[in-house]
Amino acid sequence: MADREAEIARASAAARPAGVSGLEAFLLRERPTTQKLIWLVIALAVASLARWLAGYFTGGLPLIFYMPVLVFLSLIGGWRYGLASLVIATPLGWLLFGPPTMFQGASTWATELITLIIWILVGAVLIATLHFVRLALTGAQQNEIRFRKLLGATSGLVLATDAKGYVQVPQAGWTDITGMPWPDYAGHGWLKAIHPDDVSRFVPDRAIPHDEFYSEVEIRLWSASAADWRWYNARGVPVHNLHGGVEWIAAMREIHDQKLAEDKRDLVIGELRHRMKNLVAVIDALARGSNTANEPAVNAFLTRFSGRLHALGAAADLVLAGQRVAIECGAVIRAALAPFTDENSNRITAEGPQIQLGEAVGGSIGMAMHELATNAIKYGALSVPNGKVTVTWAVTPLVDGERVVIDWRESGGPRPVPPNREGYGSRVIRAAAAQERQANVNVDYAAEGLHCRITFVKDAEGPPASAAAD
Repeated sequence: MADREAEIARASAAARPAGVSGLEAFLLRERPTTQKLIWLVIALAVASLARWLAGYFTGGLPLIFYMPVLVFLSLIGGWRYGLASLVIATPLGWLLFGPPTMFQGASTWATELITLIIWILVGAVLIATLHFVRLALTGAQQNEIRFRKLLGATSGLVLATDAKGYVQVPQAGWTDITGMPWPDYAGHGWLKAIHPDDVSRFVPDRAIPHDEFYSEVEIRLWSASAADWRWYNARGVPVHNLHGGVEWIAAMREIHDQKLAEDKRDLVIGELRHRMKNLVAVIDALARGSNTANEPAVNAFLTRFSGRLHALGAAADLVLAGQRVAIECGAVIRAALAPFTDENSNRITAEGPQIQLGEAVGGSIGMAMHELATNAIKYGALSVPNGKVTVTWAVTPLVDGERVVIDWRESGGPRPVPPNREGYGSRVIRAAAAQERQANVNVDYAAEGLHCRITFVKDAEGPPASAAAD
């Protein structure tokens, strides 16, 4: 325990920032052994002088004058020096001022023995108590130093307020960034540095449960160096004290350049989506406008081509809308089936958890779903009034990834008949997951209806599967 105390004291002395002063800094300051011994001699001499000036008396407890020595040495030097002062002060006071007589009527030796035992017990308890007090003070100071160092190391701001958002002490870095000197930002004055449109989203105005974090928000903070508003990411956490009160600590990190880049990217992506949709529409119009003969075979081809084109365009639009190279499985399936659900909203069911797919496999699955829906309308369950289609998907965690299973089931329609040869649509369906590991597409022409199962293993890079989507 003594080694732990010395270690904390040395770390505290090494990390203590300049300007720290006061009684706590004086008591916990790391001192050389020579200086501690000098303090021990001086303290014992002062206590002996005070006892002598008080006058010699035969009653009472003369050793009581050495009690402040135990307290002083235990605080500035630790329990070792407190114990040393007890060991030295006991015979010193006894020899200089004679034995006390605390208990009248008892024999001399009994009185001296009882007095000695009481003095040693009281001194030992006092030294032990002061040792733990010193440890607590040292730990508290070290925590404060660590907190100050953390504030100095962070690239942003840390703002500490009470439960109502009042700032009561100067905040490190606030003046340097906002240009507001203390105490101009005391109380709610710091809100002047927050953009008026962002204040209502940042100030706590309700009771916070014990483990709830303040929602992360983006705010604009005034920058004195830039003479303009700059974007910051702000997140606060409530700190509950032992008395049931709460304080707020909010960390703010500058994201101005990142925010501007995101806004610019949004504009570019929006323009790209607009151009892509126009391109799909132009290609579709050119294809349909080229059918001057109005032949049934050409019309059928144009219908399939247009459907595949729009399914691929819907998948690409999902990628751009999500601003990433991944597609959510349910979103791409619903987008591919959207052209068929207008007249069959009660006959097509699609449900499953959220699964992030790669751009390539997502687009392929979108085209496969379109082909299956087209065949269902022409030959399968959707070609009759009572037929239904159910699309479900699920994910199973594996050691090296996740297994994805997508099931297309038809019911209530005519008995499916296997094709005599594999056409382009069949090849599109079978290639739905060819880019992924352990990919397999099985088409079962069962009597109750067509069943197509697509399975593959994907790397577990995206978020875990959640509850079934609506």
